[in-house]
Amino acid sequence: SRAARELSAGDLLFLSLLAECTRPEMSTTAIVGASHQKSSTDLSQSSDEYYSPQSSPEQSRKCEDTSKSTNGIYTELILLSGNTCPAVIPYIVHITSIAESVSLVLLYQTNYDNLSIALNESLEAVNLINSVSSSSTEMEGLKRGMERLEPAIKKLFDGIKKIKSNEISPKLDANIKVLHVKWDLLKRQWNESTSTASIGSCSHSLGLCLRDILQATVLDKSNIERGSSLALSISHSVSVALADFTSFLQVKALRNFTLGSRASLSINKYLEEFPGLVHFLYIDRTSHRITAPTLDFHSQQTVTLTKKKIWEMVEFSRTHLQEGHLAIMWKDTAFNYAYYLWFEDMTGSPLKPKISPAIAVKSLPIPGVFSADFYHRLTETCFPKMALNKLRCYELYCIHLGLASSSCVLEHSRRLAATIWEVTGIPNNPLDLL
Repeated sequence: SRAARELSAGDLLFLSLLAECTRPEMSTTAIVGASHQKSSTDLSQSSDEYYSPQSSPEQSRKCEDTSKSTNGIYTELILLSGNTCPAVIPYIVHITSIAESVSLVLLYQTNYDNLSIALNESLEAVNLINSVSSSSTEMEGLKRGMERLEPAIKKLFDGIKKIKSNEISPKLDANIKVLHVKWDLLKRQWNESTSTASIGSCSHSLGLCLRDILQATVLDKSNIERGSSLALSISHSVSVALADFTSFLQVKALRNFTLGSRASLSINKYLEEFPGLVHFLYIDRTSHRITAPTLDFHSQQTVTLTKKKIWEMVEFSRTHLQEGHLAIMWKDTAFNYAYYLWFEDMTGSPLKPKISPAIAVKSLPIPGVFSADFYHRLTETCFPKMALNKLRCYELYCIHLGLASSSCVLEHSRRLAATIWEVTGIPNNPLDLL
């Protein structure tokens, strides 16, 4: 739907993992595989393809709540963030398998999105008031909390008015009446400048009422099964329509080894132009799309490069990124590693941050997209007066053989960053993933 909220990168990653966890074949494997788990050492020495990283959810943890999976469809109520909100927007998700390793995800936004945002803002303000009233007698802190709470409660009441009368249960109606009473009492206590203990007690009571309304509206699962039959019908139609392409989709689901718009130029062929380069990861952090060659763990050149080492490389780089380091090189007994993060304008010209990254990262979440879009926030903080739609952020990981010199690694990295568009296509155009 055109009116639906845009999903964030973290939302899409979460939905991908959820679809992976709820695949029928994975649920079956989870039951059988739980008693036959290998140790982490065995996993790290596995010769599996790179498309199945070690840090993926373990089989024994696959979708423990199977009560929502009936008739081949998994239905659940989830909270997503969108691009501008915390993860409080309620959706109903239906996941069905249309072929082996290929899932269809149907996402429906509920009518409580604005109400959920207002409830979240109200609860945050109540939490602020409670923390101040329980720790000190600082009236300024209470004032800040009340200043945040008043507009949030107003927004909440506006959202409640939009709920259809036939959707208001007797329990919800009672909760709404209690909310009016609790809010009026808190305002009166505040206006009369009573003790912080009294204000805190009223605030705590209001918080419990807000929680009850949250449970009765946003988190109410009583009707989530309604659309299951329609979702199954849609799934069947899609499965029939894609019958001729099923094999192709199954291959793409496992390893997307030709990501570029130029079908004649594969990444593996491109890799041959850099002798000594074993593997690389190129990530467009504006769209969170990754370009990487297929990694053959049977190759003599990469026999000692395990999935565990690759994830350790990522973890090591992120530790230093949190300290503000945008370019680092290091090595172990077998390989040289290099990591770079940089910014460009829309013409591809590199940009130097206006604010030091070491200062910028202090107020940011951990690197990634789950808790918040770290890279979006980093770009925003480093370039405070520039429009974000005119900036692009990139990451590059390079793994060379241990004999490669630092100058060779730097030269390859520069050339790789400058010519990778030959594989991925021009950045302004969407990649031809299919």
